[in-house]
Amino acid sequence: MKPNRNSWLDTVNPIRGLSISAAKSIFDSARKNGSTLLQKIYAEIEDCDPTLMTCVDRRAAAIAGIGWQVNARASEKDQGLAEAQRQAVDAFISGIENFEDALEHLDLAFFRGFSHVQPVWEPDNTVRRINLLDSWNFLCDKHTGKWYYNPEASTDLTGCEEITPEARLVTLTHRRPIDWPALIVYIRKALGEQDWGRYVERYGLPNFIATMHAGATDAQRDDYLKTAKAVREGQPAALPNGGSVTTVGTESRGQDPFSQFLEHQEKQIVLMATGGTLTSLAQADTGSLAGGAQMDVWRQIVARDVTVISAAINRALVRPFLAAAFPGKPVAAEFKIEAVEKPGKKETAELAATLRSAGYTIDQSELEEAVGFKLEKDATPQPAPGGMLLNKEPPTPTKKTRKDLADTLQDALEAAMVEAIAGELKKPELTNKQD
Repeated sequence: MKPNRNSWLDTVNPIRGLSISAAKSIFDSARKNGSTLLQKIYAEIEDCDPTLMTCVDRRAAAIAGIGWQVNARASEKDQGLAEAQRQAVDAFISGIENFEDALEHLDLAFFRGFSHVQPVWEPDNTVRRINLLDSWNFLCDKHTGKWYYNPEASTDLTGCEEITPEARLVTLTHRRPIDWPALIVYIRKALGEQDWGRYVERYGLPNFIATMHAGATDAQRDDYLKTAKAVREGQPAALPNGGSVTTVGTESRGQDPFSQFLEHQEKQIVLMATGGTLTSLAQADTGSLAGGAQMDVWRQIVARDVTVISAAINRALVRPFLAAAFPGKPVAAEFKIEAVEKPGKKETAELAATLRSAGYTIDQSELEEAVGFKLEKDATPQPAPGGMLLNKEPPTPTKKTRKDLADTLQDALEAAMVEAIAGELKKPELTNKQD
C-alpha cells in the first residue's frame, strides 16, 4: 500500500464549530463510501471528550487484562499433531512484539465501525510486528463490500487502491458503532456547555447600578461606573456621601438546569460503551443487586469482544501460518482469548502451596514467572516439633472410655452397700435378738 498523504486532515480540526445538522450531512456522505471525514471526527472526539475517552480506555484495558492462549482441539484424532501445532502457534504469536497493541486497535472497531491492522510477514513465515492502520485511510464500497486503501484521504473512491488478499490484513467490522450516537451526544454536550457559559455569565455574577449623589455632574459618571465595576469584581471602593451601588438581576436566577442535562448526556455514552454506569459514573444509591447486574452486562460485552477478535486473529494469522508450517495438514489448534481474570500473586502462591501439600511438584521457573519474583529455599534449620519443655513430648493423658467409667461407678456402689450391711449387723439390738 502507498504511504499516507492526507496532510489536509492533519491541519484541520473537524469538530470545531460542528453542529448536529452538519454531522448528519457527513454521516449521509459516509453512507455513500466517503467515511474519511467521519472517521477523523470519531478519532477526535475519542481524544477530547473525557467520558468517551474513559470508555475507550476501559474497553482496551479489559482486552489487555485478559490472558490469551493457544488450544489444541480436543476433537482432533491426531493429538500429536494438535500439540505440535499448539506449540508452534504459541511461539509464533509470542514473537510478535506489539501483539497486545494490535488487539486494542482491533477493538476500536466497536467504536468506529471497522479497524484494520497489517502483519509484516517475514520470509521464514513469522511476524515480528503488526502495523496499526488509521481508519480514515480506508473506504468500503457498500455495493460490493470491497475495501479500498485511501492514501490521499479523499472523500470518494477516486485514487483509491483496492485491497486484495495479498495485503493479508486483519479486519474487524461492527455494524452498530458506538461513536456515531456518541458524536451526537458530544455535540449536544458542547452546545449545552456553551449555553451554560452564557447562563453563568448572565446570572452567575450579579450586575450593579450606581446611584450618584445629589448634585453630581455628568463628568463624575465615569468615576461612578469605575466604582461599580470595582465592587462587582470584589475590589475595595468608595463613593461620595449620598452615592450607592445596588445589586440587580438576582431574582432571575433559579436552579441550574445544565448540570442534569450534561450528566444525562454523559450517561448515554457510558451506557452504550459499557452497558451501565459501572464505576465511571458511580451513583451513591446504587445497591449491590444493581451493581451486580451491571457487572454481568459488562462481562458479556467483554466476552463478545474477545470472541470476535479471536475469530479475526484465527482467520488472518493462525490459519495462514499453519497452512505454511504444516502443509497438507488439518488445522488442529486455535488462538483464544479467555474471558477469565488472571489469578493474582497471592492466589497463585496459595494454589502452589495447596498442590504441594497434595503431593504435586511445580517447576520453580514457572512459579517465579507467575508470582513475579525470584524464589529461594530458606536454609535456616527449623526446630523439630515437640512439647513445651526441651522439645520433649508431654505424657499422653490416659483417656477413659465410657465403659471404664461405668465399671468404676458400679464397683464403688457395691463396696458402699457391703460396708453399710456390715455396719447394721454390728448394732447391739440386732445381736440381742439373735441370742
